[in-house]
Amino acid sequence: MEPTEYLESLASALDQYHYDELRPLTEHIDPLAFTPPQVKKALGMMRRKRRFVDLEHLAGLFTVSGRTEPIIRRQWAQALLDQNRVEQGLRALRDIAQKVHANPVEGPEVRGLIGRAYKQRYVNEGGPDNLRQAVASYQDDWQARRGDYRWQGINLAALIARGKRDGVDVTVADTPEQIATTILEDIDDKGATGVWDYATAMEASVALGNQDSALKWTKEYLRHPGADAFEIGSTLRQLREVWQLEKTPIGHTLLPVLEYAVLQKEGGSVEPLNLGGKIKTEGFEAVWGDEAVVYLDWLDSLYARCNAIARISDTATGAPKGTGFVAQGSLFRPEWGEAPVFLTNSHVISTNAADEAPLRPGEASAEFTRLPGRPKVTLDKLLFSSPRIQLDVSIMTLSPPSGSGTLVPSPYAPEIDPEDPVRPRIYVIGHPGGRELAVSLYDNSLEEYENPYVRYRSPTEGGNSGSPVFDRQLKSFAIHHRAREDKKLNEAILLRDIQSARA
Repeated sequence: MEPTEYLESLASALDQYHYDELRPLTEHIDPLAFTPPQVKKALGMMRRKRRFVDLEHLAGLFTVSGRTEPIIRRQWAQALLDQNRVEQGLRALRDIAQKVHANPVEGPEVRGLIGRAYKQRYVNEGGPDNLRQAVASYQDDWQARRGDYRWQGINLAALIARGKRDGVDVTVADTPEQIATTILEDIDDKGATGVWDYATAMEASVALGNQDSALKWTKEYLRHPGADAFEIGSTLRQLREVWQLEKTPIGHTLLPVLEYAVLQKEGGSVEPLNLGGKIKTEGFEAVWGDEAVVYLDWLDSLYARCNAIARISDTATGAPKGTGFVAQGSLFRPEWGEAPVFLTNSHVISTNAADEAPLRPGEASAEFTRLPGRPKVTLDKLLFSSPRIQLDVSIMTLSPPSGSGTLVPSPYAPEIDPEDPVRPRIYVIGHPGGRELAVSLYDNSLEEYENPYVRYRSPTEGGNSGSPVFDRQLKSFAIHHRAREDKKLNEAILLRDIQSARA
């Protein structure tokens, strides 16, 4: 496989979270055919999605082929550190450090990773010498303003603060507060450009105990197009392991937001955050409600629901037009039997000209993007339709692909307690803007009912039309159909009203 083709295929597999395709792709490359920029790009893509085993394998292939670029060995060592193979990574970094000492780019990067290795050693096993070695690895480049010195400085500040909490004396010229102030002044003077500038400014605000500033920079950080799973995951690890924010007020605000961001960027893995009880989080797109814990069983259930949801597109052009989902026919009409049916909005697929739908039955296909091979099936026969100004739903027959799921509509919708300022949370799963399947995990509180409508806060876009809406127990109870700009809310149709409707 040619390098250009490999990079395109690799980017596609990573963007769509098809991680099982990475190793077969990599086995078909000629490492010597890659230019240095192509090597850097391939390794960087693996790292940004936190595919550290695959990154180690790819860097190893480049190395055994005879490639000697320092970045290959450095990325290989970083993959080891991120798998917590600290000793092996540290040995490799010490060897590299001798060769790149005077390199203005690789020198500071390697020394910073040596600091990272000793920092991880200290987190894992303690030992004052590990902390002091980590401090020494960061300190020189910070003071000399070499390389990405802001990264070096904020790590230095975090380690000094951790040493102070642990009663470990380290010899440094500056306090964490002085370093953090210098970093923020530097960013204010020169401007934030790269994604790490925003993360560093957020961490510097944590060092100064300024929650409002930390939230401001977090918002900018997570909006930055360069903020992917690696960047956010590294920040989350730093805040947990070195700053130890899990039991602090600022941690209750920041950590859940970063956890969910990693989940969305990585495509499915998250380490649950246990804050020791019910905690109400506040701030930038903080977790609404009083639960700040996401359990893996809950996530497994969420992913299983995704197999019943499909992207609707124009069969002729391939253009995405909306979302829909599979349910059991008899749950809507007994005469439809046990065969599955497919639901979406009538403003997506309809035979009624007044619905202004872009597709007619027979013109639409449903693509199950979370199944192997992303199978597509045609949506042919219309069983039931209600105009967009009423229930805005079309129900069709389909032959679902192997492995697809079936949602069970719930007749019960979450209740809103008018005496409780904390609203129930809901989840919308669909294809926003026609992109890959996504789930709203925060800023998604249930606000009001006006039968047959339910309204809520939730980040949605065009393409979410026809998405199922779930309660906290992941029971589907509504179908999303539009945004209400007058109310600044989104709106869905209750499935129980669709079940009771008659043609």
